[in-house]
Amino acid sequence: MSDQMAVFVDFENVALWAEREFFDFEVTRLMEYLQTRGPAVVKRAYADWSRFARYRDEMMNNSMDLIQIYSVRSGKNRADIRMAIDAFEVAMTRPQIRTYVIVSGDSDFSPLVAKLREYGRYIIGIGPRSITHNLLVRSCDEFIYLETALGEPAEVDDQSCIEIEEARSLLVKALQAHGQRGELPILATRLKQTMLLMDPAFNEANFGYSQFKTWLDDNRDLVKLYVKDLQLFAASADYSASPEMEILPQEPQRRPEPSLAMPKTSLIELYPTPRLTLDAQYKQLFGRLKMFSVDLANRRDILRDIYREVRENPSDFTLETLLDELYERYEAQGLIRNRITLREIFQLAFRQQAFSFDGQQAAFHAPIQLAAGIESEADFIDRAEADFLHAVIRAGLEIDQSELAYLLYNDRGQGDHIQHLLDDMERRGLIMQQGQRYVLAGRGMTPFENEPALRVLCDDISSVQLPDNLVYDAESARMLAKRAMLQRSQDFAASSNTYLLACRVQWEAVENGEPGATMEDLTWYMASYASAIAGKLSQVNRDYASARPYYLAFFALVQEDDPLWSRMRGLINPMLAYFWSNAGRELDINVSTWNLSMASPAQIAVYAATHANPDLRRLWVHITAELATVNPGLLRRIANQLNLSRAEQPENGRVADQLEEILEQTQLA
Repeated sequence: MSDQMAVFVDFENVALWAEREFFDFEVTRLMEYLQTRGPAVVKRAYADWSRFARYRDEMMNNSMDLIQIYSVRSGKNRADIRMAIDAFEVAMTRPQIRTYVIVSGDSDFSPLVAKLREYGRYIIGIGPRSITHNLLVRSCDEFIYLETALGEPAEVDDQSCIEIEEARSLLVKALQAHGQRGELPILATRLKQTMLLMDPAFNEANFGYSQFKTWLDDNRDLVKLYVKDLQLFAASADYSASPEMEILPQEPQRRPEPSLAMPKTSLIELYPTPRLTLDAQYKQLFGRLKMFSVDLANRRDILRDIYREVRENPSDFTLETLLDELYERYEAQGLIRNRITLREIFQLAFRQQAFSFDGQQAAFHAPIQLAAGIESEADFIDRAEADFLHAVIRAGLEIDQSELAYLLYNDRGQGDHIQHLLDDMERRGLIMQQGQRYVLAGRGMTPFENEPALRVLCDDISSVQLPDNLVYDAESARMLAKRAMLQRSQDFAASSNTYLLACRVQWEAVENGEPGATMEDLTWYMASYASAIAGKLSQVNRDYASARPYYLAFFALVQEDDPLWSRMRGLINPMLAYFWSNAGRELDINVSTWNLSMASPAQIAVYAATHANPDLRRLWVHITAELATVNPGLLRRIANQLNLSRAEQPENGRVADQLEEILEQTQLA
């Protein structure tokens, strides 16, 4: 669609969800997605901007009009009413604008959407999957989940498998509808329009497909595809076309045909994870780590600026203050480089030890100098860009120098430079070679034995007894993990046992260098096992003290700069909520009044930290300090959430300060 668009963002609704779910709401990425749909001539976002000041610069860089709505606590529907009035005013005064984008998950906007559609406007809804009411979804012409719009990788779990089957049923119904009207074969574009009319939330990207054609091709058991005049047509699987219609050649089938006789619990096995090529695995890894947020030229420009400032002003900046300095400079120059992007590039150099910290512990708030051995701008850039290769090795993937050179430098001929970066990391003691593979230095293929927080998991994995007929390969581990995923909601004990088997099989496969066996999947299974066994011990056995090491192991694995962060984000909130509320249960304190089904981890932290029982307050500080040791970034996010409501709820501000104090003491220790 190329119609002019009006975009209205219920920012408080979306931003508060993002804060709670540890999701980086990147306005720039959302606007880039919308630009593919047409020119946005009206762009308005509604919030109390005193609470969301850190987003304002990025919003203004995207030419968003920031509409001030004062604190939602004094009137919940004020933003809703103002957005509705503004949207309807635009509809009445600017008839040339035919497409309206409503970014929110609030069902209160359903009447507005219905009325705009009565006036012939095309409505695209965008909202978070977990909080968007189905009433709003059904009211729109098209609804896109915010995670999909922002390029969040699609994961296969029990819920997505249900959605996959629902999408397949939708395809059958749409083909039947066109067949009853004698319209088969139907243009694929028209078929998708029909499917959207029947279900506005249908989007092949929800299932990891970049094109509708690719999704259709993977459902050839339901549809026949034809090509005529370079256009793609579709028909039911039993349709017989005229001779002039050329059948589109079928690519190798990537999943077995479903059988109606198969038990429901095996549904997920119909959709095994596709065996990705190595370059696709690289792209997926870098996408999860958000390491490709800017292109080569911009990445190099920013790295050069960082180098020059640190070289010319040693110890005058911290990483935080230098980031602010560069951000303000780029803004004055009219360069659109948001803080999130800059931080990601800073982290490349930070993780690769390109800085020294004037004798202090490495941290974003410590004074910085150039690290020893960096004598030139080229040295600094090489050091930072080596982090891409380090991420590949951490994930347990093979090194393909030509493919990595193409991804990083758009030039397959730069393979020698890739080798230079590998050699430098080996000299610095970060990696080592084992046979034909690179691994993290001194740790073998599975770098967990020497991690104190993960010792409890390693002991469990090493002691598990495996059936004699089990194959130690990546596919066997994957199928075990998927079975455990389905068991989790019904039986923590069975799920934890199956996840443990998956961990052991994957561990052996990684150690033996089996094809497709990656460290990334191993850490995924280990984190999943930690969550399941923690649930079993705390919720079934009521053994809260024994569960705590497994909670800490989970948080030690699920770090913000790791691919697991996006994979496991749905578990972070419940795991943290139980971790803190279990402190009360351990002391036989009634925590039912905390409304755990509705309270966020930040709220539970306030309940525990300010409780009348001094033993609970002390235990909360103790276990929070343990958490700060394994995952300080998570606590900083909780502190940020609490700071959003500091003005209305002073106790939240006090607990945020307490978290910062715990973090500082942990770093000093």
